[in-house]
Amino acid sequence: MRSWLVFITLLPFSASAQELEHTLLWRISTPGLEHHSYLYGTVHSKDDRAYQFGDSVLPALDRCAITAGELDLSTATAEMGLALLTTMRMSGDRKLEDLYKKRDWKRVEAAINAGMGFMAPMTMRMKPFFVMALLTENAMDGDQEQVLDEFLQQRAKASGKRVIGIETVKEQMAAVDAISVEEQATMLLDHVDHSGYPGEMDAMLDAYARQDLDQLMNAAEKTGTMPDSFERSLLTERNARMVERMDRLLREGEPIFFLIGAAHLPRPDGLIAGLREKGHTV
Repeated sequence: MRSWLVFITLLPFSASAQELEHTLLWRISTPGLEHHSYLYGTVHSKDDRAYQFGDSVLPALDRCAITAGELDLSTATAEMGLALLTTMRMSGDRKLEDLYKKRDWKRVEAAINAGMGFMAPMTMRMKPFFVMALLTENAMDGDQEQVLDEFLQQRAKASGKRVIGIETVKEQMAAVDAISVEEQATMLLDHVDHSGYPGEMDAMLDAYARQDLDQLMNAAEKTGTMPDSFERSLLTERNARMVERMDRLLREGEPIFFLIGAAHLPRPDGLIAGLREKGHTV
């Protein structure tokens, strides 16, 4: 389960329309510093549409001394493995089946067996959100060997750049726990009943390839609904935390290339607006 965050990036968030230029790469100018840093909106996907860099992204990455992702994926994999045995599991003896009426459970169980194969039994005590993450990741075809974030982080590390994470796995797990397992169960059932929203997922990747953040968010809104508490914890509060840490890193003086899920960039409470409020030119 290398990247459960694939599901976070493609979740349906209310977009609060904010017209932005069609680009995923944003240059950051910090008062008092001559060099530039960069913010690049990523998607956790192996699809070729995620790898449309143009002629600016990789040179900008190479110019920066530090690459900062949401997580440092080289260390996060081991932490996620431990989380699979702890925080991703429901408490006590509770099972996924216990969250559903019999007729609903039959549909969920069938989808898990079809999507997970021999790994299906490992999901039976997992929180529903993480089951959705696994089903989504397994359903996504990919032409590349790595998800985009991992590719860019490894490229930076191979060229001698320092790679860091802005958040910790523990913090991201806590964001998921902001919603009850019962609400998560409702989301999983909706996901199953719509076969994972494949058309909408394609629309989001198409919008991503066009570097159209507004359309990316519009497409995401069509993939179901989410409790306000979850959106607040998973997006709004994390955005505020990331802006604080990005601001601090930027003012330390070294040029940084930030790799952050594209869903975090737009919106009035997104990273672009947040960095501007801190006095940076984005």
